[in-house]
Amino acid sequence: MIGDFLITFGGGSESPPARARQPWSLSATLGVACLYLTQSDDQWQGFPMLEAEDALWKAWLLGEFYEKAGSLSQWFEHPEKLNGHFLLVGYEKTRKQVHVITDRLGTIHVYHAKKGAKAALGTFSPAVAHTAGREFLDFQAMAEFFHFGFFLNDSTYWQEVRLMPGATHTIIDGTGQILSQSAYWHWHYQPVQGFTTNEAIDQFQGLFREVLCSQVKNKRIALPLSGGLDSRSTLAELGKDDLGGAAQIYLFSYGYTAGSVETTIARQLGNLRGMPVRTWDVQPYLFDQLERVCASVEGFQDITLCRQAYVIDELAANADFVVAAHWGDVWLDDMGFLGQKMLPDDRLSETIVNKYAKKGSEILLKLFSTNLPFDWEVAMAGKIQDKLTVLSGIDDLDFKVKAWKTSDWSFRWTLSSLRMFQAGLFPLLPFYDNRLVDFFLRVPGEMVVGRKLQIDYLKRYAPDLAKVNWQPYNANLYQYQNFNTWLLPHRAIQKLKRILFPQPITQRNWEVQFLNKQGRSGLKVYLLEHGLKLHQLFSVKDLQQLLNDFYQEPDASRGYAVSMLLTVSAWLEQYG
Repeated sequence: MIGDFLITFGGGSESPPARARQPWSLSATLGVACLYLTQSDDQWQGFPMLEAEDALWKAWLLGEFYEKAGSLSQWFEHPEKLNGHFLLVGYEKTRKQVHVITDRLGTIHVYHAKKGAKAALGTFSPAVAHTAGREFLDFQAMAEFFHFGFFLNDSTYWQEVRLMPGATHTIIDGTGQILSQSAYWHWHYQPVQGFTTNEAIDQFQGLFREVLCSQVKNKRIALPLSGGLDSRSTLAELGKDDLGGAAQIYLFSYGYTAGSVETTIARQLGNLRGMPVRTWDVQPYLFDQLERVCASVEGFQDITLCRQAYVIDELAANADFVVAAHWGDVWLDDMGFLGQKMLPDDRLSETIVNKYAKKGSEILLKLFSTNLPFDWEVAMAGKIQDKLTVLSGIDDLDFKVKAWKTSDWSFRWTLSSLRMFQAGLFPLLPFYDNRLVDFFLRVPGEMVVGRKLQIDYLKRYAPDLAKVNWQPYNANLYQYQNFNTWLLPHRAIQKLKRILFPQPITQRNWEVQFLNKQGRSGLKVYLLEHGLKLHQLFSVKDLQQLLNDFYQEPDASRGYAVSMLLTVSAWLEQYG
């Protein structure tokens, strides 16, 4: 395991920031460039790394391949054949060039920056920015961050630090200049005509089990359970006598209150398979761990969403890997556009801008308005339109939106959040495996609408788990479709009980972290304390008024605005 990876060109700067407590150490010279690594520690576990060398190449594989990959030279000659959660960096000895290959969906992030004679490439964006001498914030990108809750495309906080996209092979010369960047895989959608539901269910089950077993084999894994369907589907395959080949499975779940729906359902699922489930009620932790959380996700996600931080050290004591069944809910559902006529890219980009704006973003953007270029909204829609143009080969509107969400939303939001797990253990990503991705590229959209394919899969292959309630409906998978019919009287009775005997329901982590003495004190330190860098971007008077309004009426919009301001302020103090 290593903490992080950094290549410097043209000489490095002194003491670039690191996620782990360990300093950067020189690992190899690549012509005039230098490769530095940090070691894992109890703050940041980082990445599995494999070094390989032959007559032509010296290479470093971060993460892991999920299938056999051939010889070292074949890795660089045929990256389209590689499958895994990985980043591949190679030094071509004869040409003295650095090659960077990202996996199909870009699951490990790598950044590049160049300024004059200095350049850097690495897995930790503050170290890349520091080494290359980047200084200026990208206000356009920050506005998009406020609007969506994630950065778009390849943008970062800095104007010229860029994130390398997935499915690309990039070649860099000895000065750190990018010579070429080519895509080795392209989005497409070819639903199989005549594909029956039964065939789809059976194929999904076989592939899902194959993918999970190949990923968990001989590993000590942690498996999160919740009230949703993706973790339940994972348990359906791994919660068997053979554990899918895993050496050990540690089931866990966390909620916000004692007896929360999430942990209650998790325990029921575990009991059905005879497996204990470790549960937690999340308590205030954020301001005690703020620097670690911000470093893990690099400020690219609302840091109140990283509740893994509360449990990460205990997970690390009981497992080496975590099965993160993220993005299954996207592949196995529709986007709400089924059957609709294809829109031109400019109109679809406007639809996306409006449909996926975060509630509360309008508060932030109003406070941030003095920093914004006058045409920032046009530029934001243009970025999305550029991405949609790359998806021009898809003529199904619903799947085109799904492909956009995967290549932008998943790439910038979901994968950033997974780095919070990496503070203690390395994530396994079944729904990012090429084998499952290729399957979903063939499934007709009407088969997954409303999670139908996944629900039918669970009924067929795990009927015991299907009898446990699905959290959004408070009904099991045999009854949920009656949510608005014969379940209405039961729902009405439950609502009447809540009216007559009201009890506060905590549903969001910011409620746990902010609405107490420790939270108020922490927000004051990071939003109002004299001398904060944040005050160069936001008026102290505006920040005070927002906090007053938030404490008076802590709704979702104000909660989002305060959480994002805390995220940016913590990032500025550490790295800005």
